[in-house]
Amino acid sequence: MQDHDRDKLHKLVENHKSDGKAADVLNESNLKREMAHSMDDSNEGAEKDLEGIKIHCMGEFEEGAEKNLEEAKLPAGNKMIGPSISFSLSDIKKEYKNATLPAHWKVFDTVIFREKEDGLHASSKIAAFDFDGCLANTSMKRVGADQWSLQHKSIPEKLQRLYDDGYKLVIFTNESNIERWKNKRQQAVDSKVGRLDNFIECVKAPIQVFIACGLGKGKGIPDDPYRKPNPGMWWLMAQHFNSGIKIDMDQSFYVGDAAGRENDHSDADIEFAKAIGLKFHVPEEYFGF
Repeated sequence: MQDHDRDKLHKLVENHKSDGKAADVLNESNLKREMAHSMDDSNEGAEKDLEGIKIHCMGEFEEGAEKNLEEAKLPAGNKMIGPSISFSLSDIKKEYKNATLPAHWKVFDTVIFREKEDGLHASSKIAAFDFDGCLANTSMKRVGADQWSLQHKSIPEKLQRLYDDGYKLVIFTNESNIERWKNKRQQAVDSKVGRLDNFIECVKAPIQVFIACGLGKGKGIPDDPYRKPNPGMWWLMAQHFNSGIKIDMDQSFYVGDAAGRENDHSDADIEFAKAIGLKFHVPEEYFGF
């Protein structure tokens, strides 16, 4: 770990200690290891960091915001390597704009992620899933942490089997309402992270979670680089949340319901998998009826 990163880590920990909120402290040892492994993997050191991209948080629209958003786009990269994402502990926040999060959830840029829990291990084998319409039956018309049900009865058993076989389970999910509902942002956050927490408790398996909160392309708004089908969430996980372990693309896969079929709401999931180079399954095929 470089001196400046060590200083940032020390300062972050001291700040948390001073306010007495131990529950809000980042999972220090785990995140420290993640950073150390990521830095060790990058033999080019500072030169590669400079070549990487610094993705800026999207704030409320002000003069020049369009230019900032354009700069936030991830450049095209090798499917097996991806663009380099600049990341440090000082980039981690405890709130998404004006919305607070439970202590085990944190924010990086426009991504909300769930902190590493006991039993969740880095792995070369990644079993990745969409959430809404894939793992959980949800509706845009219903809001609340308890407003969901299992999409397929076989899901808990299937996920446990994957975990026992050495896979790391990861959820990549879009939730633009968190960005869009400026006056009800807290409600949108509580609903989404509450559903995910309850789902993980239901299936009894450790799962890593990334929520893309940014907006899709619109008038004056380019695509958020982390919003599926853009592959930013995957590269964030692969580069900074897998302890530097290289992912075996032949054994890894992604399951999602947005496959561009006649009755699908979009093709975001299958295009996300294609952009990364992952094998793709629809939930009916993978979990069965």
